[in-house]
Amino acid sequence: MRLLIPIVALAALIAFQRPDWLQGLEGGARHAATRLGEFGTQLGIGPDLRSTATRAPEREPDRATALRVVRRVAEAQEDAVGVDEPGPTARDQVRELLRSAAAAMAGSEAMGELRLMREARARVVDLRERVALGRIAGGDVSELEVQLSQAGAEARRLTDAFVEKLAGLGVPVSREAAENLAVSVNGDDVVALLAAYSNVEKLEAELRGSVSQAQDNEAVLRRYYGIHATLLAVLETVQGEVVSRIDNVYLPRLEAIGREVRELRQDAQARLRPMRDAGLKASLEANLRTQELTLKATDLYRRYLQDQRTSLTQALDRTRAARGVADNTARTAALAFDMATMMRNSDRDFSAVMGVRPPVILPFEGDALRREFEGLSRRLGDQPAS
Repeated sequence: MRLLIPIVALAALIAFQRPDWLQGLEGGARHAATRLGEFGTQLGIGPDLRSTATRAPEREPDRATALRVVRRVAEAQEDAVGVDEPGPTARDQVRELLRSAAAAMAGSEAMGELRLMREARARVVDLRERVALGRIAGGDVSELEVQLSQAGAEARRLTDAFVEKLAGLGVPVSREAAENLAVSVNGDDVVALLAAYSNVEKLEAELRGSVSQAQDNEAVLRRYYGIHATLLAVLETVQGEVVSRIDNVYLPRLEAIGREVRELRQDAQARLRPMRDAGLKASLEANLRTQELTLKATDLYRRYLQDQRTSLTQALDRTRAARGVADNTARTAALAFDMATMMRNSDRDFSAVMGVRPPVILPFEGDALRREFEGLSRRLGDQPAS
């Protein structure tokens, strides 16, 4: 029996940043964060809609755990199929079990390292701000600088650990690419998706190995098809959620930021025209340069998210099609006898789904634009959206 294809390595991971520092942009970031928090509330974002990435454990599920959560979904789906018109309660139960299974299958040590890495980087941000404020106040910041150096070293150590854990998911990347992923606004969504691919593929391969030892046992084969279809449903759940968060969280927030920056630019331009004071005029001109850079970064960020959404939507369409075939196959298996042919077809369809990985490559045009992306990621991500 042909084995599943390996996970395709990504050449580089997402390069949109949550900042290490905000320096002159921090005041504007705080204001934008307040506005975006209100926007997130209007979207209905809260603890009941926690993302798969937030719910994902910090280790891969063992085989027993994976099979348990997947079987619970399969059993609930079978019960729903047995009802002529399943009510909303039955559908809601299947949906929630799918979300729980998706979170379990999205677990990885890489997610744990990502969270530690983000905490370490947040400490670096805090210490840099404290050092800057201390210098402005004319105080002694030598102790803070020592703490900053130690925090930076710890962040670098955790970055190396993150690179190692990503490689364990079949995604070898450079240290810089791992840093970019860690500071991106939806980096945790990407890691959850990569882990789901890896864990689903691993479980599928293990099940196929076991089933190949019992090809004459029709009960085992039929049970396999139910699990196989459910695994595709889990992938569909994770993929669909990432697309939904791009549509309903990140792109609307990005549009809100862009709209506010354009308003600020118009205001600055109006104030600049009659301005005679050289100092105030220089400040307005500096503001305009910053606003132009922010708008450039916003436009590039929007195009990145839209490109990612396009790729993910294509992957989602393929998964949904494969799941539909798998559901049909699972029900057909209850009546079929030619299991060998069905196994070969399922292997082919599953391999096609697992071969699709969203591209997440983006070039930067210099450090200034890179830092602006970092600022945007913080404004997009520091909200109660998880």
